[in-house]
Amino acid sequence: MKCLSFVFVATFLFLTASCNPVNDSDGLELDENIKQVVFFSDEENYKHESSYYDAIIELKKEYPSEFDNIVVIPAANANKYYDLFEVEKFPAILIVHRDQVLANVNGSATKEQIIEPLSAVLNSN
Repeated sequence: MKCLSFVFVATFLFLTASCNPVNDSDGLELDENIKQVVFFSDEENYKHESSYYDAIIELKKEYPSEFDNIVVIPAANANKYYDLFEVEKFPAILIVHRDQVLANVNGSATKEQIIEPLSAVLNSN
């Protein structure tokens, strides 16, 4: 069980180390020329996000360039983005392109329930 917890924490640290941080003073900067992946994370309840971490790792293998610039929005900074991105609850992952939400997965979901809509959007031109 300790090993599993370590894997989740290590995965979270790996993912956040390769992500663009969102800074309150800078505001949210998204590249409108690409399909941007945005992940709403609640660090205090990371155990509920394991399926999201697994999905992100699997999707990154298949779509590496799309996940190179993933934006992680921590719970502390999320209130101002809830309405903008139609986020209902944590955790949440979505794909944004040209100020439009193309895919959105909120709350408790399996890895497959997360991967399916995101892959569909990432496969489309």
